[in-house]
Amino acid sequence: MYQLWRRSVLTAVILFLVTSALRAQMDYYNQLFTHTKDSLVKELSKHPQPDSARAHALMNILNSAIFSGQKKQVIPYWEEALLLSRKLKNKTSEAECLEWRGTYYKSIGKTDSALNYLDAAIAMAGDPADRGLRTVKRFALFERGMLYEFHENFYTALNSYFEALKMYEGTDFQRQKMISLRIASIYEKLHNDEKALEYYQLALKMFENARNGTPDHEAEGIYTYMAGIYYNRGDLTRAGFYLDKLKPWMPNREETMITGGYYHLAGQIALKQNKTDTAIALLKNALTYFNYTRQMHMDEIADVSADLASLDMGRKRMKEAKKYAEQSMAFAKQSGHKETRAKALEVTAEYYSKSRNPSRAYQALQEAILLNDSVLAETNIKQAATLAAMYENDKKEKQIAQLVADKKIQSASVKQEALWNTIFLITIIAFVLIGSTLYVNIKTRQKMERQKMAEMEKEKQLMEVEAMLKGQEEERSRLAKDLHDGLGGMLAGIKISFSNMKENLILDPANAHAFEKSLLDLDQTISELRKVAHNLMPEALVKFGLTSAVRDFCNSMQLAGSTTIICEIFGPERELGNIADVNIYRIVQELVNNAVVHGKASQVIVQLTKAESKVLITVEDNGAGFDLHAQEKSGGMGLQNVKSRVNYLHGRMDIESKPGEGAVINIELIV
Repeated sequence: MYQLWRRSVLTAVILFLVTSALRAQMDYYNQLFTHTKDSLVKELSKHPQPDSARAHALMNILNSAIFSGQKKQVIPYWEEALLLSRKLKNKTSEAECLEWRGTYYKSIGKTDSALNYLDAAIAMAGDPADRGLRTVKRFALFERGMLYEFHENFYTALNSYFEALKMYEGTDFQRQKMISLRIASIYEKLHNDEKALEYYQLALKMFENARNGTPDHEAEGIYTYMAGIYYNRGDLTRAGFYLDKLKPWMPNREETMITGGYYHLAGQIALKQNKTDTAIALLKNALTYFNYTRQMHMDEIADVSADLASLDMGRKRMKEAKKYAEQSMAFAKQSGHKETRAKALEVTAEYYSKSRNPSRAYQALQEAILLNDSVLAETNIKQAATLAAMYENDKKEKQIAQLVADKKIQSASVKQEALWNTIFLITIIAFVLIGSTLYVNIKTRQKMERQKMAEMEKEKQLMEVEAMLKGQEEERSRLAKDLHDGLGGMLAGIKISFSNMKENLILDPANAHAFEKSLLDLDQTISELRKVAHNLMPEALVKFGLTSAVRDFCNSMQLAGSTTIICEIFGPERELGNIADVNIYRIVQELVNNAVVHGKASQVIVQLTKAESKVLITVEDNGAGFDLHAQEKSGGMGLQNVKSRVNYLHGRMDIESKPGEGAVINIELIV
């Protein structure tokens, strides 16, 4: 139970203090932001030229926003900052824009979009010698680690944290301390105490470096975590050593969780050392400080109450024991944690057992076993068996006593019988193991056959999809060639004939004007025909590859209408193959057309990232958006075609959209 408290204390303290402060001062912060932003916007107006001074002024506006609501207000400045950074070919500024957008999506809970932008910022920074790029990369790594940790992807989070920690070496001790604490916390969750202690020590060292060797109450939490680890390992000497470091600040009425935790752990150590009076006094102090903010300390109050109930039962103070046992159950139910409730049920069962109420004792202990049987000791299981016997017949106690007496008299006979029972039991277990092994093998073989059939079926479906897509592209190519070379050539020939005819005809002004208009209409027809042929099979894709084709398509869409299309392409230029190129191009083409035609978007952001073994596509627009469930029921062909192409390339697609809020579509392809 103490381990559960220790794991949550850092996050809870930070969240409580920060949330309370923000709630009390949010109006002040928003007023300060508005004032600062207005000043920076005025400063921006002094730099109308698209140069580095304006880019710097734009970044200052972005960095003035702290909370998600404030960041949402400055997004238009981000869009200009990104475009200007690219125009100026300023990698640092562009990477800062990508990292900023990633942290914005992180703050509003859009994990996939946040990871895409953070990964793009990290990829753009590369292996930076530039100080600005280095700053962007290490912060983006830290933010990415926090995202993965939040989603319990611990090993991926550790990789990001380690890389960030290495890049912070010798610079920002405060940031190094924060990363070390996150790493230590993950190692505790992975039950690797040695590594957790190593990084708690590193966090303490970084904290002292940041304070120029002068620790203060902020070190209390780190000392508490380390003391808790040693206590759980049974090393009371070291646990007491780190607790003693907290004494100069105890009690700290502002840090109620740390103070309560200090007295709780000190009471448990005293209990292990058989110092009952000291333990009771310390545990009651713990309850006092946990009760100051009881909504945050349900588990701790339940745990301490259970310890006090056990101590009172040991002293035959059953009235006090009942009060603490009931208090433990009440707070355990409010906390909702099974481990907390299991301990409360155990002490409740102990109370009912000593109060000669075996029925309720048995019921409580059985419920505790069901809740958390993996952490209950063998003694509790034996106690459950004994209470079950008492529940069936209270008089069995005398029978058990008689059996014990008979056992002493007939020990030789019992030993012999026990030996035969053991041999019989081993034989039964051997048969069970053999049977279980055979059963598992049969089930495994059946499962493998089902998997093989499923894979064959999936492969068949993929082949059908491949054939369909290949047929579509061949038909598009044929139609494009026929339109361009056949019908296009014929129309061009007709135009030449009409032009030659005009020179040999004598027309009045009205007929001459009509003839000229017909030639113009013919020109427009030929131009539209070429656009159709180009859309069916873009020349840029065939001649210059995917990157050029996507950029060319985005530029043509922007020129053709009033929509601003921002095209972002990251990663190494590697060959994906003709089939992959065509499918990725069609996916981008379909999504952009949907955003422009159906979404009526005024701005579309297209992001294409080529990583070593995958391709990431993000298309984001500020259009009308749509209801995803309604869209799926309607069975529209556009998104269905996109899903078919994604499935064919072994990918996955995530759609975030609501009516009136635009759409964000993230696609990951294994290519």
